[in-house]
Amino acid sequence: MTTWKNAKAILALAVLAWGCGVAEAALFEPKPMDGAKEVQANEATKKLDAEVTAFMRDKYTIGSARYYQIVGEIPWIAVSKNVQNQMAEKSIKRVMFEWYEPGLDFVEVYPQGKHGFALAMLKGTRSNAEKLVGYYTLTAKK
Repeated sequence: MTTWKNAKAILALAVLAWGCGVAEAALFEPKPMDGAKEVQANEATKKLDAEVTAFMRDKYTIGSARYYQIVGEIPWIAVSKNVQNQMAEKSIKRVMFEWYEPGLDFVEVYPQGKHGFALAMLKGTRSNAEKLVGYYTLTAKK
C-alpha cells in the first residue's frame, strides 16, 4: 500500500511539473523600465506601429502593443539593454535581420517559436526628449 501512495505522489508531482513547463512555453514579455509611464494609443503610436511594420518586412505581424513614455535622460541603449537582460534570463536571443542598421533602426525582435516580442522607439527622437517606446507581441507570417 505504501508503494502505491508513493506512486500517486510521484505522478502528482510529474503532472505539476509538466504544467509548469507548459506555462513556460507561453510568450515571454519583459517588464518596462522603472519610471516608465504607460500611454494610450495616439498619432505618435500609430507612427511607431508603421515603423515596426515596415521594419518587419513581412516576417511578423503585430498582435498587440503597449506604449510607454521614458524620460529624456534615459538613452535608447539603456532601454534596449534592460530588455536584452530580461530576455537573456529566459535564454531568448534577439534576431539580427540582414537589413538592420545599428544607430538608424530602433527595433529589436526576439523570436519565440511562432511568435515573438519586439521593442521599438520612434526614429528621430532627440536624445534629451521624452521617448515613446513600444512593446509588441508578434506572430510569424507563414
